[in-house]
Amino acid sequence: MLMFRRNRKPADNRFAPRWKIDRFLGVYDKDKQTFLGRVQNLSVSGMCIASTEVLPVDHHIRLALEVLLDDGSTETFVLRCRAMWAKPYGNTGVNLIGLEFSGLAPMAAARIEQLVREQAARQA
Repeated sequence: MLMFRRNRKPADNRFAPRWKIDRFLGVYDKDKQTFLGRVQNLSVSGMCIASTEVLPVDHHIRLALEVLLDDGSTETFVLRCRAMWAKPYGNTGVNLIGLEFSGLAPMAAARIEQLVREQAARQA
C-alpha cells in the first residue's frame, strides 16, 4: 500500500493534483540498471523525485518504479519520462527533479491513476 498526502498549493496550475508519498518508493534508471532516487510526490501526469543525480531539463529517461503492494509483493512499472525542471534541495547534495510521464502504456497509466484515486479517497 502506498501512503500519500495531498501536496497542492493554491497557485499550482498543474494538470493533476500531486500526492506526497510518506514511505520509501525507489526509482531506477531502467537502461543503466541503477538507483536514481526516491519519489517525493506522484500524480497521474508525473512525479517529483529526490536524487543525488542531475537530469537536464528536457532529458528523456526510462524509469522503473517499484510499488510495494499490501501483500508484501512488488509491482514494477516501466515509465517514460521527461525532466521538466530540476533544483537543488538546500545544501544537502540532493536535487528535486520534476518528471512528466510520456507515452505511458495503457496498463501502467490505469494502475497509476487507480493508486492516486484510492489514496485521494482515503484522505478525503
